[in-house]
Amino acid sequence: MSTGIVTDLRPPESSSAIVRKLGAMTLLSEMEISFLESLQINRIQVEDQVDFIQDGQDLKATFIVTSGWAIRYLLTEDGRRQILSFALPGDILGLHINFQRKSTYNAAGIHDLELAVIDPLRTIEVSQKYPVLSAGFSWCTAREFAILGDQALRLGRLSAFKKLCHLLLELWHRLRLINETDGPWFELPLRQIDLADALGLSNVHINRQLQDMRRAGLITQQKNWIKIEEVEKMIEIAEFDTSHLAEFRI
Repeated sequence: MSTGIVTDLRPPESSSAIVRKLGAMTLLSEMEISFLESLQINRIQVEDQVDFIQDGQDLKATFIVTSGWAIRYLLTEDGRRQILSFALPGDILGLHINFQRKSTYNAAGIHDLELAVIDPLRTIEVSQKYPVLSAGFSWCTAREFAILGDQALRLGRLSAFKKLCHLLLELWHRLRLINETDGPWFELPLRQIDLADALGLSNVHINRQLQDMRRAGLITQQKNWIKIEEVEKMIEIAEFDTSHLAEFRI
């Protein structure tokens, strides 16, 4: 039975991604951790490139990414895809389902995606009973807005080289928060077409930028893994503002 006593350490590695994510920023009580884990009992697997949210359709549930990656994207009338953002473990999709029923984007699995499927009424329960978790969920929304703002900056104002540097830094920072990096190394399970559709570039252009980054000594690649060799230098080159991914404290 939960006592509600606040722990003095980060949640264990065996905790779900969202518990690790929020627990990295504020001390969570045993009761709060138990509630977060209970939200994620019903889980589904989503095949790569298969939609689980469709633009313009009613949302049926809130989703938490428990493992793998997803993308939020839109399609033009001629079928071209623009990736809006990447959803990583611990990220929430459809959090405000009770206020905005129709989806404004598509979402699909992109790498071994597993989702927790949550009844919309349970998200209201968070606000009613768990103010610290409610604040954490609000921070998730604010952070997603900041991520979309950075995506707009990448698409509209950065060179191809800076765009790719900026995106890799964002993904590394986000994965580091949930302990899914190995120092400067992180898994990048994306095809070049995924990077191209996220950054408004061609496959050829992405390949060229990756080569240039390797030649510049900024990254090392081993299969699906990337090592950021010069974090501070890369931040300066990409004009990356780490405060946009700032953590919250209570």
